[in-house]
Amino acid sequence: MNRRNRSRYGLLLFVGVGVHLFDIGSGPFAWMALVLQFLVYPQVVYWRARHATDQRAAELGNLAVDATLLGVWAAALGFPVWITFIFLVSAIINMTVFRGRWGFIQAFAWATGGAGLAVLAGGLHFHPQTSWPVTLLCISAIAAYVFTVADSAYTRALQLHATREQLRASQQELLRQLAANTSLQEQLRDQANHDPLTGLYNRRYLDDNLARELIRCKREQQPLSLVLIDIDHFKQINDAYGHLAGDQVLKHLAAMLGAEVRGSDIACRYGGEEFLLMLPGLPQDVAHVRAEEWRSAFAASPITLGDGPVTVTWSAGIATFPANGATAEELFRAADNALYQAKRQGRNRVQLADPLESTLA
Repeated sequence: MNRRNRSRYGLLLFVGVGVHLFDIGSGPFAWMALVLQFLVYPQVVYWRARHATDQRAAELGNLAVDATLLGVWAAALGFPVWITFIFLVSAIINMTVFRGRWGFIQAFAWATGGAGLAVLAGGLHFHPQTSWPVTLLCISAIAAYVFTVADSAYTRALQLHATREQLRASQQELLRQLAANTSLQEQLRDQANHDPLTGLYNRRYLDDNLARELIRCKREQQPLSLVLIDIDHFKQINDAYGHLAGDQVLKHLAAMLGAEVRGSDIACRYGGEEFLLMLPGLPQDVAHVRAEEWRSAFAASPITLGDGPVTVTWSAGIATFPANGATAEELFRAADNALYQAKRQGRNRVQLADPLESTLA
Protein backbone atom coordinates (compact mmCIF):
# COMPACT_ATOMS: atom_id res chain seq x y z
CA MET A 1 0.00 0.00 0.00
CA ASN A 2 2.77 2.44 0.92
CA ARG A 3 4.64 1.71 -2.28
CA ARG A 4 1.53 2.44 -4.34
CA ASN A 5 0.73 5.64 -2.47
CA ARG A 6 4.35 6.83 -2.42
CA SER A 7 4.80 6.13 -6.15
CA ARG A 8 1.59 7.85 -7.23
CA TYR A 9 2.10 10.84 -4.99
CA GLY A 10 5.76 11.02 -6.01
CA LEU A 11 4.69 11.30 -9.62
CA LEU A 12 2.31 14.16 -8.78
CA LEU A 13 5.02 15.94 -6.81
CA PHE A 14 7.46 15.35 -9.66
CA VAL A 15 5.14 17.25 -11.99
CA GLY A 16 4.33 20.08 -9.55
CA VAL A 17 7.89 20.62 -8.32
CA GLY A 18 9.15 20.16 -11.90
CA VAL A 19 6.98 23.03 -13.12
CA HIS A 20 8.28 25.14 -10.23
CA LEU A 21 11.90 24.27 -11.12
CA PHE A 22 11.15 25.26 -14.69
CA ASP A 23 9.65 28.55 -13.52
CA ILE A 24 12.74 29.47 -11.47
CA GLY A 25 15.19 28.25 -14.10
CA SER A 26 16.89 25.47 -12.10
CA GLY A 27 19.93 23.69 -13.50
CA PRO A 28 20.51 19.99 -14.34
CA PHE A 29 21.58 19.09 -10.79
CA ALA A 30 18.15 20.09 -9.45
CA TRP A 31 16.41 18.11 -12.18
CA MET A 32 18.52 15.06 -11.44
CA ALA A 33 17.72 15.35 -7.74
CA LEU A 34 14.03 15.68 -8.67
CA VAL A 35 14.08 12.40 -10.64
CA LEU A 36 15.97 10.57 -7.90
CA GLN A 37 13.70 11.85 -5.13
CA PHE A 38 10.24 11.43 -6.61
CA LEU A 39 10.66 8.63 -9.18
CA VAL A 40 13.55 6.42 -8.07
CA TYR A 41 13.43 6.84 -4.29
CA PRO A 42 9.92 5.29 -3.82
CA GLN A 43 11.11 2.04 -5.43
CA VAL A 44 14.36 1.95 -3.45
CA VAL A 45 12.69 2.32 -0.05
CA TYR A 46 10.08 -0.27 -1.01
CA TRP A 47 12.85 -2.73 -1.86
CA ARG A 48 14.53 -1.96 1.46
CA ALA A 49 11.37 -2.55 3.48
CA ARG A 50 10.41 -5.66 1.49
CA HIS A 51 13.75 -7.35 2.28
CA ALA A 52 13.96 -6.20 5.90
CA THR A 53 13.62 -8.67 8.79
CA ASP A 54 11.12 -6.37 10.51
CA GLN A 55 9.19 -4.78 7.65
CA ARG A 56 7.10 -2.50 9.86
CA ALA A 57 10.17 -1.07 11.58
CA ALA A 58 11.85 -0.59 8.20
CA GLU A 59 8.84 1.26 6.80
CA LEU A 60 8.65 3.53 9.85
CA GLY A 61 12.29 4.36 9.18
CA ASN A 62 11.41 5.09 5.55
CA LEU A 63 8.67 7.48 6.65
CA ALA A 64 11.16 9.33 8.85
CA VAL A 65 13.50 9.64 5.84
CA ASP A 66 10.54 10.83 3.72
CA ALA A 67 9.77 13.65 6.17
CA THR A 68 13.45 14.62 6.46
CA LEU A 69 13.99 14.77 2.68
CA LEU A 70 10.79 16.74 2.13
CA GLY A 71 12.03 19.23 4.73
CA VAL A 72 15.33 19.48 2.82
CA TRP A 73 13.45 20.13 -0.43
CA ALA A 74 11.25 22.80 1.17
CA ALA A 75 14.28 24.70 2.49
CA ALA A 76 16.27 24.23 -0.74
CA LEU A 77 13.43 25.73 -2.76
CA GLY A 78 13.13 28.71 -0.41
CA PHE A 79 9.95 27.53 1.38
CA PRO A 80 7.39 28.14 -1.40
CA VAL A 81 4.12 28.19 0.50
CA TRP A 82 2.08 25.63 -1.42
CA ILE A 83 4.95 23.21 -2.02
CA THR A 84 6.04 23.44 1.64
CA PHE A 85 2.44 22.90 2.71
CA ILE A 86 1.94 19.69 0.69
CA PHE A 87 5.37 18.40 1.79
CA LEU A 88 4.52 18.90 5.45
CA VAL A 89 0.94 17.60 5.21
CA SER A 90 1.95 14.43 3.38
CA ALA A 91 4.73 13.70 5.89
CA ILE A 92 2.36 14.25 8.83
CA ILE A 93 -0.40 12.11 7.31
CA ASN A 94 1.99 9.23 6.65
CA MET A 95 3.41 9.17 10.18
CA THR A 96 0.04 9.76 11.86
CA VAL A 97 -1.54 6.83 10.03
CA PHE A 98 1.07 4.51 11.54
CA ARG A 99 1.77 6.07 14.93
CA GLY A 100 -1.14 8.35 15.81
CA ARG A 101 -0.48 11.63 17.64
CA TRP A 102 3.09 10.67 18.39
CA GLY A 103 3.57 10.20 14.62
CA PHE A 104 2.32 13.74 14.04
CA ILE A 105 4.97 15.12 16.37
CA GLN A 106 7.67 12.92 14.86
CA ALA A 107 6.82 13.92 11.28
CA PHE A 108 6.94 17.60 12.17
CA ALA A 109 10.25 17.11 13.96
CA TRP A 110 11.85 15.17 11.10
CA ALA A 111 10.68 17.70 8.48
CA THR A 112 11.94 20.60 10.61
CA GLY A 113 15.24 18.80 11.08
CA GLY A 114 15.61 18.24 7.35
CA ALA A 115 14.88 21.92 6.66
CA GLY A 116 17.41 22.91 9.31
CA LEU A 117 20.11 20.76 7.70
CA ALA A 118 19.44 22.34 4.30
CA VAL A 119 19.64 25.86 5.81
CA LEU A 120 22.93 25.01 7.53
CA ALA A 121 24.34 23.61 4.30
CA GLY A 122 23.16 26.24 1.84
CA GLY A 123 21.90 29.18 3.85
CA LEU A 124 18.43 30.51 4.37
CA HIS A 125 16.45 31.40 1.26
CA PHE A 126 12.85 32.52 1.35
CA HIS A 127 10.84 32.52 -1.88
CA PRO A 128 7.22 31.83 -0.86
CA GLN A 129 5.61 32.67 -4.21
CA THR A 130 4.53 30.01 -6.72
CA SER A 131 2.93 30.42 -10.12
CA TRP A 132 -0.72 29.65 -10.64
CA PRO A 133 0.05 26.41 -12.52
CA VAL A 134 2.26 25.25 -9.62
CA THR A 135 -0.37 26.29 -7.07
CA LEU A 136 -3.11 24.40 -8.91
CA LEU A 137 -0.87 21.38 -9.28
CA CYS A 138 -0.08 21.47 -5.55
CA ILE A 139 -3.77 21.71 -4.66
CA SER A 140 -4.55 18.83 -7.03
CA ALA A 141 -1.68 16.76 -5.61
CA ILE A 142 -2.67 17.18 -1.97
CA ALA A 143 -6.34 16.53 -2.82
CA ALA A 144 -5.41 13.39 -4.72
CA TYR A 145 -3.15 12.24 -1.90
CA VAL A 146 -5.76 12.78 0.79
CA PHE A 147 -8.26 10.90 -1.36
CA THR A 148 -5.77 8.05 -1.86
CA VAL A 149 -5.06 7.78 1.87
CA ALA A 150 -8.76 7.94 2.72
CA ASP A 151 -9.59 5.32 0.10
CA SER A 152 -6.86 3.05 1.47
CA ALA A 153 -8.19 3.57 4.99
CA TYR A 154 -11.70 2.74 3.77
CA THR A 155 -10.47 -0.40 2.03
CA ARG A 156 -8.57 -1.48 5.13
CA ALA A 157 -11.65 -0.81 7.26
CA LEU A 158 -13.72 -3.05 4.97
CA GLN A 159 -11.06 -5.74 5.13
CA LEU A 160 -10.90 -5.41 8.90
CA HIS A 161 -14.69 -5.69 9.11
CA ALA A 162 -14.65 -8.76 6.87
CA THR A 163 -11.88 -10.29 8.97
CA ARG A 164 -13.83 -9.61 12.16
CA GLU A 165 -16.92 -11.19 10.64
CA GLN A 166 -14.88 -14.23 9.64
CA LEU A 167 -13.43 -14.42 13.15
CA ARG A 168 -16.91 -14.08 14.64
CA ALA A 169 -18.21 -16.81 12.33
CA SER A 170 -15.20 -18.99 13.16
CA GLN A 171 -15.76 -18.35 16.86
CA GLN A 172 -19.43 -19.26 16.57
CA GLU A 173 -18.53 -22.40 14.64
CA LEU A 174 -15.93 -23.25 17.27
CA LEU A 175 -18.49 -22.74 20.04
CA ARG A 176 -20.94 -24.90 18.11
CA GLN A 177 -18.33 -27.61 17.74
CA LEU A 178 -17.44 -27.35 21.43
CA ALA A 179 -21.10 -27.66 22.34
CA ALA A 180 -21.44 -30.63 20.00
CA ASN A 181 -18.32 -32.22 21.49
CA THR A 182 -19.61 -31.60 25.00
CA SER A 183 -22.97 -33.12 24.07
CA LEU A 184 -21.20 -36.08 22.47
CA GLN A 185 -19.03 -36.55 25.56
CA GLU A 186 -22.15 -36.48 27.73
CA GLN A 187 -23.82 -39.02 25.45
CA LEU A 188 -20.75 -41.25 25.53
CA ARG A 189 -20.56 -40.88 29.31
CA ASP A 190 -24.25 -41.68 29.56
CA GLN A 191 -23.85 -44.70 27.28
CA ALA A 192 -20.85 -45.87 29.30
CA ASN A 193 -22.92 -45.75 32.51
CA HIS A 194 -26.23 -47.17 31.24
CA ASP A 195 -27.41 -50.52 30.02
CA PRO A 196 -28.46 -50.11 26.37
CA LEU A 197 -31.44 -52.50 26.62
CA THR A 198 -33.13 -51.38 29.84
CA GLY A 199 -31.83 -47.83 30.25
CA LEU A 200 -30.89 -48.53 33.85
CA TYR A 201 -27.40 -47.94 35.19
CA ASN A 202 -24.89 -50.70 34.49
CA ARG A 203 -22.62 -52.64 36.81
CA ARG A 204 -19.68 -50.31 36.14
CA TYR A 205 -21.63 -47.29 37.36
CA LEU A 206 -22.82 -49.13 40.45
CA ASP A 207 -19.31 -50.30 41.33
CA ASP A 208 -18.01 -46.72 41.01
CA ASN A 209 -20.69 -45.34 43.33
CA LEU A 210 -21.19 -48.13 45.86
CA ALA A 211 -17.76 -47.76 47.50
CA ARG A 212 -18.25 -43.99 47.76
CA GLU A 213 -21.73 -44.37 49.26
CA LEU A 214 -20.43 -46.88 51.81
CA ILE A 215 -17.79 -44.38 52.94
CA ARG A 216 -20.45 -41.68 53.29
CA CYS A 217 -22.84 -43.96 55.18
CA LYS A 218 -20.05 -45.05 57.51
CA ARG A 219 -19.12 -41.43 58.20
CA GLU A 220 -22.73 -40.41 58.81
CA GLN A 221 -23.58 -43.70 60.58
CA GLN A 222 -26.40 -44.52 58.20
CA PRO A 223 -27.43 -47.92 56.81
CA LEU A 224 -27.24 -48.92 53.16
CA SER A 225 -29.17 -51.82 51.70
CA LEU A 226 -28.54 -53.84 48.56
CA VAL A 227 -31.41 -55.69 46.85
CA LEU A 228 -30.22 -58.34 44.37
CA ILE A 229 -33.06 -59.45 42.06
CA ASP A 230 -33.12 -62.42 39.70
CA ILE A 231 -36.06 -63.23 37.37
CA ASP A 232 -37.47 -66.66 38.06
CA HIS A 233 -37.20 -69.29 35.29
CA PHE A 234 -35.85 -66.72 32.83
CA LYS A 235 -34.24 -69.40 30.65
CA GLN A 236 -37.58 -71.10 30.25
CA ILE A 237 -39.12 -67.81 29.10
CA ASN A 238 -36.42 -67.43 26.45
CA ASP A 239 -36.82 -71.04 25.35
CA ALA A 240 -40.61 -70.85 25.17
CA TYR A 241 -41.14 -67.37 23.71
CA GLY A 242 -37.76 -66.37 22.26
CA HIS A 243 -35.10 -63.88 23.24
CA LEU A 244 -37.15 -60.88 22.13
CA ALA A 245 -39.77 -61.87 24.68
CA GLY A 246 -37.02 -62.20 27.26
CA ASP A 247 -35.87 -58.68 26.42
CA GLN A 248 -39.45 -57.49 26.85
CA VAL A 249 -39.55 -58.95 30.35
CA LEU A 250 -36.23 -57.30 31.26
CA LYS A 251 -37.46 -53.92 30.03
CA HIS A 252 -40.76 -54.31 31.87
CA LEU A 253 -38.99 -54.97 35.18
CA ALA A 254 -36.51 -52.15 34.53
CA ALA A 255 -39.36 -49.68 33.91
CA MET A 256 -41.04 -50.68 37.15
CA LEU A 257 -37.85 -50.40 39.22
CA GLY A 258 -36.90 -47.09 37.60
CA ALA A 259 -40.29 -45.64 38.47
CA GLU A 260 -40.21 -46.83 42.09
CA VAL A 261 -36.72 -45.96 43.31
CA ARG A 262 -35.92 -42.67 45.03
CA GLY A 263 -33.62 -40.04 43.58
CA SER A 264 -30.82 -41.14 45.87
CA ASP A 265 -31.22 -44.82 44.95
CA ILE A 266 -29.40 -46.55 42.12
CA ALA A 267 -31.13 -49.25 40.06
CA CYS A 268 -28.88 -51.16 37.68
CA ARG A 269 -28.93 -54.18 35.47
CA TYR A 270 -26.17 -56.21 37.04
CA GLY A 271 -25.95 -58.78 34.26
CA GLY A 272 -28.22 -61.16 32.36
CA GLU A 273 -31.51 -61.34 34.25
CA GLU A 274 -30.03 -59.94 37.47
CA PHE A 275 -30.81 -56.46 38.79
CA LEU A 276 -29.21 -54.75 41.76
CA LEU A 277 -30.62 -51.82 43.72
CA MET A 278 -28.54 -49.67 46.05
CA LEU A 279 -30.71 -47.98 48.70
CA PRO A 280 -28.67 -45.52 50.82
CA GLY A 281 -30.10 -44.68 54.25
CA LEU A 282 -32.61 -47.57 54.22
CA PRO A 283 -32.41 -50.09 57.08
CA GLN A 284 -32.99 -53.73 56.31
CA ASP A 285 -36.59 -53.89 57.48
CA VAL A 286 -37.67 -50.90 55.36
CA ALA A 287 -35.78 -52.27 52.36
CA HIS A 288 -37.57 -55.58 52.90
CA VAL A 289 -40.99 -53.92 52.89
CA ARG A 290 -40.26 -52.01 49.71
CA ALA A 291 -38.84 -55.06 47.94
CA GLU A 292 -41.94 -57.09 48.86
CA GLU A 293 -44.16 -54.35 47.43
CA TRP A 294 -42.19 -54.37 44.17
CA ARG A 295 -42.26 -58.17 43.99
CA SER A 296 -46.01 -58.31 44.55
CA ALA A 297 -46.70 -55.55 42.02
CA PHE A 298 -44.55 -57.23 39.37
CA ALA A 299 -46.16 -60.64 39.90
CA ALA A 300 -49.61 -59.01 39.69
CA SER A 301 -48.92 -57.41 36.30
CA PRO A 302 -48.81 -60.16 33.64
CA ILE A 303 -46.77 -59.50 30.50
CA THR A 304 -48.18 -60.27 27.07
CA LEU A 305 -45.90 -62.86 25.50
CA GLY A 306 -46.83 -64.92 22.49
CA ASP A 307 -50.57 -65.55 22.42
CA GLY A 308 -51.49 -64.13 25.80
CA PRO A 309 -50.53 -62.71 29.17
CA VAL A 310 -47.85 -64.50 31.15
CA THR A 311 -47.18 -64.08 34.86
CA VAL A 312 -43.50 -63.58 35.56
CA THR A 313 -41.99 -63.46 39.05
CA TRP A 314 -38.64 -62.70 40.58
CA SER A 315 -36.74 -63.48 43.73
CA ALA A 316 -34.45 -61.21 45.72
CA GLY A 317 -31.84 -61.24 48.46
CA ILE A 318 -31.26 -58.23 50.72
CA ALA A 319 -28.03 -57.36 52.54
CA THR A 320 -27.55 -54.22 54.64
CA PHE A 321 -24.51 -52.28 55.81
CA PRO A 322 -23.16 -52.66 58.44
CA ALA A 323 -24.98 -55.75 59.70
CA ASN A 324 -24.18 -57.93 56.68
CA GLY A 325 -20.83 -56.49 55.64
CA ALA A 326 -18.56 -53.46 55.64
CA THR A 327 -17.36 -53.60 52.04
CA ALA A 328 -19.04 -53.80 48.65
CA GLU A 329 -17.75 -57.34 48.16
CA GLU A 330 -19.07 -58.52 51.52
CA LEU A 331 -22.48 -56.96 50.95
CA PHE A 332 -22.84 -58.41 47.47
CA ARG A 333 -21.81 -61.85 48.69
CA ALA A 334 -24.37 -61.66 51.51
CA ALA A 335 -27.15 -60.51 49.11
CA ASP A 336 -26.20 -63.25 46.62
CA ASN A 337 -26.37 -65.92 49.33
CA ALA A 338 -29.75 -64.57 50.45
CA LEU A 339 -30.97 -64.72 46.83
CA TYR A 340 -29.79 -68.31 46.59
CA GLN A 341 -31.84 -69.14 49.71
CA ALA A 342 -34.90 -67.46 48.17
CA LYS A 343 -34.50 -69.63 45.06
CA ARG A 344 -34.16 -72.77 47.14
CA GLN A 345 -37.24 -71.91 49.18
CA GLY A 346 -39.49 -71.82 46.14
CA ARG A 347 -38.77 -68.53 44.33
CA ASN A 348 -41.06 -65.46 44.07
CA ARG A 349 -39.92 -64.30 47.49
CA VAL A 350 -37.55 -61.83 49.17
CA GLN A 351 -34.94 -63.23 51.57
CA LEU A 352 -32.94 -61.23 54.13
CA ALA A 353 -29.28 -61.99 54.59
CA ASP A 354 -28.17 -63.56 57.87
CA PRO A 355 -26.19 -61.07 60.02
CA LEU A 356 -23.42 -63.66 60.09
CA GLU A 357 -23.52 -64.15 56.32
CA SER A 358 -20.61 -61.75 55.73
CA THR A 359 -18.29 -63.89 57.84
CA LEU A 360 -18.85 -67.01 55.76
CA ALA A 361 -16.57 -68.10 52.88
